[in-house]
Parts: sequence; C-alpha cells; structure tokens
Amino acid sequence: MTPPRSQVAAISFDADDTLWDFGTASQLALAVVADRLTEAGLHPPHGPATADWLAALRERVAVERPGATLDELRQAAFTAALAACGRPDEPAAARELFTEYTRVRHGGVTPFPEVVAVLTALAARFPLAVTTNGNTDPELVAGLAGRFHCVTSPAESGLYKPDPRMFHLTAERLGVLPAAVLHVGDHLDEDALGAREAGLQSRWLNRRGPGPGAERAARAGIAAIGSLAELLALAG
Repeated sequence: MTPPRSQVAAISFDADDTLWDFGTASQLALAVVADRLTEAGLHPPHGPATADWLAALRERVAVERPGATLDELRQAAFTAALAACGRPDEPAAARELFTEYTRVRHGGVTPFPEVVAVLTALAARFPLAVTTNGNTDPELVAGLAGRFHCVTSPAESGLYKPDPRMFHLTAERLGVLPAAVLHVGDHLDEDALGAREAGLQSRWLNRRGPGPGAERAARAGIAAIGSLAELLALAG
C-alpha cells in the first residue's frame, strides 16, 4: 500500500533494475567486448572470451579492490582480461575496451514499459530524484530527460547506499525533510531497508514475486510493489 499523498512531498528512485533493465544492457555490452577480443585473436587459456567470463572477472576485481568506483572496477576487469589473454600492461587497449563497453551499455539502456508514463504523472505532482549506486546518466536514457530534479550518485557524492548520508543528501537537494521523501528501489537492503533506516519512507520494487526476498521484506515490515505503476495512486 502506498502512503497517503499528504505524507509524501518528493519521490526518489533507484536507477538500475528499477527504472531500466541494467542486466540486459550490460550483458550486451560485455558480449561486444568479448567479440572484440576474439576478433583480435585474443582468448583466455580456458577457451574463447565470453560475456560471462568478463562478468566473473569484474566480480573478482571488485573483491580485490574495495572502495574502487564502478568505472575503475570495469576498466580493471578489462585490464585483467587482456592479461589473461597474454597481453598484460596494455592500459591503452583496456581503455579502448572500456570506451566500447560504455558506448554499448549506455546505448542499450531502455526504461521498463511503465516507467515513462509513471514518471510523467508523478512529476506533475512531486519533485523527483534518482539516488543510485550506478553510473548511468538518466538524462541520456530515452524518455527520461528532464524528469528529475536531482541525481545523487557515488561519482559526485562519494557515497554509496545504504549510507544514510546519501539519502539525506537527496532529501536536501529536493528541499524537503527525509521523512517526506518516498524512496523506491529494487534492492531490499540498499534501497528499502537503507532508506527506512535513514528516516525516509520506502517501497521495495519486487518484480519477481514470491520468494525468500519477499518473505524477508514482510518480516522486516517493508511494503512491496510489483510495478512502478502502483505509485500512480500518489498522483491522484
């Protein structure tokens, strides 16, 4: 159930997998990078380069480099990929792969079907924000330019959800108290629980339906919605 309109003065959204399908765009971009390696005659010892292999390298690098930005992790993963293919110490080549990945990933980001209509209706009633741990610029996503009053991200704030300071920064930028902000996101811990701990209202976007996550959310007293369209009740 969404809160009464009088209790919400502004709405904050997570970005990746809340407003758009990040996984599909990222997988497509990794597949393009894998193809570039193959075309150059490069492959790891176990066989051809694949998107899944590149994704696993990125996860390994993330463990090895805590505190690194998303861009730093992705470029470091491509550096590791080149080293595994017998081409170590080639920063220029790693940068080229990162540039290609970024171009394809950003170009492949598409809002979920209901998003543009929902944001249009809500923006007529509330100031909207994005509070994200990602690095996609919503201004560059088809149909989303001009929708948001502000974007709070690690790149410019140095903060990551569920740090309460990140949610408080969004509220400050929106010009309202944290308690008057409704934050909506697909990550139970970073978004729903994190926002609530920071003093915001929160809704967990659960597109997957029943499961362990839904059970844990219920035990924690977190309200869930299955689609952003359920927020239209706030627009009146």
